Amino acid sequence: MQNESNQLSKDFLATKFMSAPQVELKELNNLFIELCYKACNLKCKHCYIEKNPYKQEKDFIPLDKIKAALLQTRGEKLSSIYLTGGEPLMHPDFNTILRMCLKFSNVTVMSNGVMINDKKARFLRKIDDENEYETIYRISLDHFDELKNDEIRGRGSFRKAMSAILNLAKYEFNPIISVCNYFCESREDLFKGFYELFKKQGFEIEDINLKVMPYFENGAQEEFIEDFDFDKTKLDCYNSRTLSANGVYSCPALSNDFRARCGSDMNNYSKRTFLDTRKCIKCIKHFSKNQVNDFC
Repeated sequence: MQNESNQLSKDFLATKFMSAPQVELKELNNLFIELCYKACNLKCKHCYIEKNPYKQEKDFIPLDKIKAALLQTRGEKLSSIYLTGGEPLMHPDFNTILRMCLKFSNVTVMSNGVMINDKKARFLRKIDDENEYETIYRISLDHFDELKNDEIRGRGSFRKAMSAILNLAKYEFNPIISVCNYFCESREDLFKGFYELFKKQGFEIEDINLKVMPYFENGAQEEFIEDFDFDKTKLDCYNSRTLSANGVYSCPALSNDFRARCGSDMNNYSKRTFLDTRKCIKCIKHFSKNQVNDFC
């Protein structure tokens, strides 16, 4: 019986893999660099990265690996580099990495904002002014209601993120609010709530300042990818790759997942991606042409 069960499981996975949609990398426009995987100063309940609640892990990518990747992508048509985590500002060489990346492309820093006080925002402005390319900051704030946000991200996270956004705006950045739609609300309601919140603080946001992403439930049941009519050009795997300490991956949400591994470095990596994970399904549904407003 055990052998039959194992064979059924293998047949299921084989069928699922063979029927999964494929995406070919058109050209490398976006490079995500994961500065750390589990190192973070928050413990958000909706985070897709499993962490040890009793241990602060320091799994920073080596500086030399980033230097090599930047040189290996000189011939690519990079339009943006994204610094992600974990919490990227925790990397001990963050300032050096930011300066290096700004020599090649515009840079987007994806942060929870905890470490961005007035002094840090002023210093980040100095770095930005030293370079031809632009720095963009995406700060995670999952709800305009403080209690709802802190229910997800931890007590005090709302005020720290708000402080970071206002400090960045003070030094003439135009921060983007990155929202994981945990409560499955409409984008219109979220924008209205955030607009009113920041208007009181003297920072009037526009549509470009709000980035709403669907909530991915950890431990959700496996399912087949259905025949959705989706726009492949909107998927990260269509024009992006992610560099982590462990290699190159097709998607930042699948970093360190063996199913999305494309190669060991940016000099030689696969351009084909199979959309065969639960996160792929969520992404497909989010960009499905017949479910445009599906944020859940």
